[in-house]
Amino acid sequence: MPDSQMMLLPKENYYEWVAAARDYVLKFGCNLTPDPQNATMADVVTIANAPNAYGRDIAQWFKNNFPNARLDIVDVATPSDFQNALASRISNNDPFGQQNAVFKLRWPTDYPKITQGFGENPDIYRRFGLPGHEGLDIRAPMGANVYAAADGTVFQVNDGSGNHPYGIHVRIQHRDGYQTIYAHLQQALATVNQQVKAGDKIGLADSTGNSTGSHLHLTLKKQGATAAGLTNFPNDILDPTPFMLDAAVIAPPPTSFNWSYNKCLVGVNGRADGPLNDADLNAISTARLEAVKLLSTARPEDVDKLRAIRGDMFIMVRLFADFRNRVVRSDEFASWLEGDMANFYNRGVRYFELHNEPNLQIEGWKYSWQDGREFGNWLMDVKNRLKTKFPEAKFGYPGLSPGGNISGQRMDSWAFLSQGDEAVRACDWLACHCYWIDDGDQVAATGGLVYEEYRRRYPDKLL
Repeated sequence: MPDSQMMLLPKENYYEWVAAARDYVLKFGCNLTPDPQNATMADVVTIANAPNAYGRDIAQWFKNNFPNARLDIVDVATPSDFQNALASRISNNDPFGQQNAVFKLRWPTDYPKITQGFGENPDIYRRFGLPGHEGLDIRAPMGANVYAAADGTVFQVNDGSGNHPYGIHVRIQHRDGYQTIYAHLQQALATVNQQVKAGDKIGLADSTGNSTGSHLHLTLKKQGATAAGLTNFPNDILDPTPFMLDAAVIAPPPTSFNWSYNKCLVGVNGRADGPLNDADLNAISTARLEAVKLLSTARPEDVDKLRAIRGDMFIMVRLFADFRNRVVRSDEFASWLEGDMANFYNRGVRYFELHNEPNLQIEGWKYSWQDGREFGNWLMDVKNRLKTKFPEAKFGYPGLSPGGNISGQRMDSWAFLSQGDEAVRACDWLACHCYWIDDGDQVAATGGLVYEEYRRRYPDKLL
């Protein structure tokens, strides 16, 4: 879903500025405000930055108070100047004026979130001879794609040997003496002397080197910058933030299903102890439910009964087996479930959840897999085997048991999910379990609102 945009305009002669922005607003559809605080509600803030327009350095105000805000600053003197600047963007179909930028950096991950800004935590970095954090830490779960931020030539690829603090990393030389470094990778996918374009995949994210969690560290350098007084950092290190293109300009990846954003169905989970009975069917009909989840032990004819209630009923099936106190190989699981899956597939069901709450010991943890990464490998083998038999099937990463570690019973759900991130992204959709026992728990981040963290982590994944 495209990020929201707010245009911040000076209060003085406000409606003259509004008139100047009219054609741009009609073209690109952003909202307007004279209030900087209101502007922070949007993902991207376009600022008409006229002299003394806001009684302060407005860019610095955002940086101090909202360091993760993504700013699109248009330096102008008058509404007429602003209208001319926006007219150029309109004619180029270029909402953020990138075509005229001297040097800009494309957002290098699929996750528009800065987790540590440039220059932060000086007390930590002082012992390394730095006045603060020497780059941007950008959200990138384990195995997430890392992209070149600008056109250039790869001049160094470090394989992680030698205990380098950046771990596995890639360095790219760009025009005008600029260089970028992409650190803490799981794997480098670029090679020395390779020519790359902005947006080319050059690696997979992880936490190698001096790192405490999966993310991408991006460093920007410009040859001669320190000597020229362009930065107070050594080694020609610059703040990448002003060079970053807003992540809003990156289109979300195409989905493999026809499912519009914000479409939500009201449904129910079928019985865990057997097929649906007449009382269940009556309740589904009376409540006018739109979706039902069945277990693979249900009767295939239940599909026909549900569609008799509602012709467009959305039906999905969880494929599962008994994992208690035994090792279940991926090829065994696929073989066991193939017949059950065929019964539903032949009746038009296409959405299948692969297993259930794999971070629980009774569901295979510590027996069939030791962590989320091993489960992800197991899951992908099951998916690939079944996909060859049922090519139109849409396979879902299973819902986890939400919560922290419980010795001998459960692995922390967020840790498990992070370790299996590559499998999550490879699946067609993602199941999410939200449990609560009272009204307060229903609106808690650890209860009924668990899905919000899933959505934050996977903004383009069908839940």
